[in-house]
Amino acid sequence: MFMSVFWSFSLALSILLPNGYVPDFPDETFTEKEALKIEKESDDIEERIQVYRKASERMIKNLRNAVSKKEFQTVPGNLSIWTALITESLKDIETNLDPKKRRPRPLTKYEIQVRKAIKDIRDFKIRAPVEQQDIFNRCISRAESVRARMVEILFNPE
Repeated sequence: MFMSVFWSFSLALSILLPNGYVPDFPDETFTEKEALKIEKESDDIEERIQVYRKASERMIKNLRNAVSKKEFQTVPGNLSIWTALITESLKDIETNLDPKKRRPRPLTKYEIQVRKAIKDIRDFKIRAPVEQQDIFNRCISRAESVRARMVEILFNPE
């Protein structure tokens, strides 16, 4: 069921996105409800940004729960999916956000959420096993570069 929704979602995005860019999100990135919301809002980048922010919040909450329960076996996969979410959503934002529009509120909120998530991930890293430190470092590094680009878009749109 979910795979058919995902492929329908991908097809709809390829047809409806203004520049034809289809973000390449891993299958596990969105809940079915989130995927349907993105499909429904395929022509409104600001609405998609809101979905990206909420998906990111959900993923960080799941990471927090796993770390608090010391269930570190799920952490590397979750970090990879979260990193893919913010990376691909940035590509969508860069491609489809109107550069004339100054500081869109959804992007500002998303940047704040990513900044808080980076802080949380740094806190999670302290509690993580030694063998997972590299994945935390890669995730933090990538997230910081994505966030820096978001700030650049917000304050230097051209």
